[in-house]
Amino acid sequence: MSAAFVLQASGPNALGIVRSLGRAGVPVTAVDHDAGALGLRSRYSQSARAADPLTEPDRFVDDLIEHGRHLPEAAVLFATHDEAISAIGPREAEVDALFRRPWSPWPVMRDVLDKSKQHTAARNIGFPVPETVEPANEDDVRHAAKQLRFPVILKPRDAPDFRRRFRVQVFQARTREELLRHYGDAAPYDPQICEVIPGDDSRLWTLGSYRDVDGRPLASFTGRKLRQWPANFGTARSAEARWDPDLADRGHRLLDELGFHGISQVEVKRDPRDGRDYLIEVNPRSWLWIGLATACGVNLPYVCQRDALGIPPQPVSGHRSGRRWTLLAKHLVGSARELRRGEWSASQFAHSLCPPLVDGVLDIRDPRPAISYLRFLRRRG
Repeated sequence: MSAAFVLQASGPNALGIVRSLGRAGVPVTAVDHDAGALGLRSRYSQSARAADPLTEPDRFVDDLIEHGRHLPEAAVLFATHDEAISAIGPREAEVDALFRRPWSPWPVMRDVLDKSKQHTAARNIGFPVPETVEPANEDDVRHAAKQLRFPVILKPRDAPDFRRRFRVQVFQARTREELLRHYGDAAPYDPQICEVIPGDDSRLWTLGSYRDVDGRPLASFTGRKLRQWPANFGTARSAEARWDPDLADRGHRLLDELGFHGISQVEVKRDPRDGRDYLIEVNPRSWLWIGLATACGVNLPYVCQRDALGIPPQPVSGHRSGRRWTLLAKHLVGSARELRRGEWSASQFAHSLCPPLVDGVLDIRDPRPAISYLRFLRRRG
């Protein structure tokens, strides 16, 4: 079978893809600008270097093309972050001459990456979205402070650069003064101001899927986060599989409206006030805990690989519930703090670690990424 190229192989997202493909017999090349990227450490991958697509997008594509010229046959690309998609987009014809790129063309992807256009598509089909204002200037922000219920978040439309600069996913504001102060920093990233849907992290649900070029769902998985790092507005450190066919159906209707093909995550928050699922975002690529789907028998990367090569995959929909995923090193540290402060209960913590459990990094069959990760944590703290 042709090889897979996993782009930006720095974290558990990429590691989940590398292991999912490698254990299915696919030769994998992990690509990153950082020689210490976790995916490059896996026993299931070869390593290749390419520039950082966020800071040097053209050089990143040049490096990718150079790798492609030396391949015996076209490899399948897997994107783990938005910036690789954005870098490839304007030059996708050059990339497509050498690789198989299993996601929608750039005009579609450019719109899907835009949080405002995600909201427009959702409203078109009656998919609930949080109350949102898209300010053009500070006067609009002052007006929004009068019409929205606090707390609110400022969510950047240009997310990758924002996250790298501020090391957070969003800015949260509990007062008018906080909102105005945060807007000063967020303004260059064209932010939305959104009301916060109440409830803890366990109300954040995901549809993860792969859809073929005609938009047919060939593999679908659903689950929910249990806890994030940091709590409320971070990334998953604990999650569990829960099959929810109604969520899958609604999520695919939204992806239909967006005209999307490829691997994606549709994330929603289930509002305790009315029970409805409100759109948080669509990530048009793999997500952090994609390895949990594979552990449940929904190997999205492998289905994508086969379909991209014209090998008909067996459609997969539905799975057992109850299997859990964690980033144990982060989860233990974060949970200890939250338990001391009374922000999480001992029973919730215990539930998050109930077997069957898969870790996003630690794996006795592939130990080198975990060794590298633990060394990194020790140096940092």
